[in-house]
Amino acid sequence: MSVSAFTPQIHTPLTIKPKIKHRQKQKPKSFSLSTTPITQASFSDPFVLQLAETLEDSLSPSVSLQKLRDSSSESLLSTSWPSRKDEPFRFTDTSFIRHSQIIPITKPPQLDYLPSINGNTLLPNIVIADGFVLNSMSKVSTLPDGVYVGGLLSDSSDRIAKRVLEFVGDFEWGDLFWSVNGLGTPIMTVVYVPAGVKVDNPIHFKYVSVEGGEEGSKKLPVSNPRVFVVVEEGGEVGIIEEFMSKEGNDDKRYWANPVLEVVIGKGAKVRHSYVQSQSLNSAHIKWTAVRQVISFGGFSFLSFFLSFFFFFFFLLAYFLLSFFSFLV
Repeated sequence: MSVSAFTPQIHTPLTIKPKIKHRQKQKPKSFSLSTTPITQASFSDPFVLQLAETLEDSLSPSVSLQKLRDSSSESLLSTSWPSRKDEPFRFTDTSFIRHSQIIPITKPPQLDYLPSINGNTLLPNIVIADGFVLNSMSKVSTLPDGVYVGGLLSDSSDRIAKRVLEFVGDFEWGDLFWSVNGLGTPIMTVVYVPAGVKVDNPIHFKYVSVEGGEEGSKKLPVSNPRVFVVVEEGGEVGIIEEFMSKEGNDDKRYWANPVLEVVIGKGAKVRHSYVQSQSLNSAHIKWTAVRQVISFGGFSFLSFFLSFFFFFFFLLAYFLLSFFSFLV
């Protein structure tokens, strides 16, 4: 069964500081409903707070992602796990995730586990396995001069990093799953297209789920890949996102929780295609947020388009293709 819905949810910024603190990296923990909840303020959801702390314990420090992680952890302090009483989830049951043993994936898989993942040699492509970019399996050398595809650099003096960080962490309309991704993503992959540059061939992102629990178990590894696209004035690019399981993982249990953010400059164009074919026993939650500059009466301003997709237990179809475009 598949469900798609628009779910813009405006969160009022909190004036308190989050109690969740970044710690030194520890051995990854997992948790389930049997975990004893930590006593917190009455407005907090103990399950969500435990999930947030589990994600934080699994992370390595990142200067470039600190703002995103801080804003995400603060949001999670006052966000409860959704139920069917919440309008956006009225027809979507997320109890499968909540009743599972959620385990953050803390390191990229060995390349030996991915012998069948080959990028399309005709297109620039990026392979992201369990949320980690595999540079050795990616191909971006054919991109035009000035176009950057890769991890967000921690160097604050880097021109592209400075531009991207203008937008990172200031988005207020995401829901719980948006914040879980922001707190749990190990790296942000950036696509930057300079003003006036047109990328003829689309950039193909292949997201591969490698870790997974056995069918019938409660183990649910979670990955939080995040991609940020900035297309400056007059630029053009196509983005293809393809989600798949590692060969032989067609019945594994895992949770893919990706986010795509797109910032489109004046007169720029972004075309986005989305392909998903994952395990019948997996959960897949996908956020796409687009901010585009619109010129009206000599003034320019940002408009927002939000989409949220929840795909869960593909009972009707094993292969789901969703295509949509964003044109300015």
